[in-house]
Amino acid sequence: MTNTEQASVWHNDGHSISLELNRANLIVTDVKCPDSEECKHQTHGCMVRWFIERYGLECNVGVTPAAPEIDIAWMFAGDMYDLESAQIWVIPATDDAFAAWLITQQ
Repeated sequence: MTNTEQASVWHNDGHSISLELNRANLIVTDVKCPDSEECKHQTHGCMVRWFIERYGLECNVGVTPAAPEIDIAWMFAGDMYDLESAQIWVIPATDDAFAAWLITQQ
């Protein structure tokens, strides 16, 4: 791993998304960032917000009931200086599989 890459680690640091249902479309209206150092990018600010605003929920790997606000965990893979070639995955913190795995990590 180079010094521009981060290890693939799930961060459950207080990020959340606000959602709105418009007919059959689920729309992300806001991404709240807890100003964590792990998500900061020199050019784009919060990498989690940048990915979700750019790609929507396409980077979601979990399942949870729809709610106006959902706490999420996230994982970064790739080069910190080339976000176009990197990936961020998000998962609802209440996803059953994630919540069960998280308990084993404590």
